[in-house]
Amino acid sequence: MSSLTRSEGLLVLAAIRVLDHLNQRPPTPAEIADLLDEDESTVRLQLARLQDLGAAVLVDSAFATHAEIKDHRLVEDLDDRAGPAISEDLAEFDRKKEDEARRMAHLFDSGEHEESRRRKLDEMDSELEKFRREKPANPFGED
Repeated sequence: MSSLTRSEGLLVLAAIRVLDHLNQRPPTPAEIADLLDEDESTVRLQLARLQDLGAAVLVDSAFATHAEIKDHRLVEDLDDRAGPAISEDLAEFDRKKEDEARRMAHLFDSGEHEESRRRKLDEMDSELEKFRREKPANPFGED
């Protein structure tokens, strides 16, 4: 399971409290993500970690999944810093995404994509002209 810092845990618990107060019902992970301006998948991972700690619980009902606070004091036992392993993995992921974005931008900015597309269309056009010129053999044997 991913690591969760004390400040992240407290922030998620605070979001649960605020949304519970505003909506008069426990919030869904999507609502928490919207309030915190984070991805829902990230919030779900944080909620899962809080549930493992016993600080929060995800309740599945017939209509939705919502989060409730169980024991907020358990978050105080978390480290204040994230572990280096997850930080290195996230940095590597960010670097790969930036490289991919740069490569895609170069592909479209340089015109290579348009040139490749034009080449493929020209090949298809020449194959169609060749097909039109050559009369296919009659499958019934009559000419």
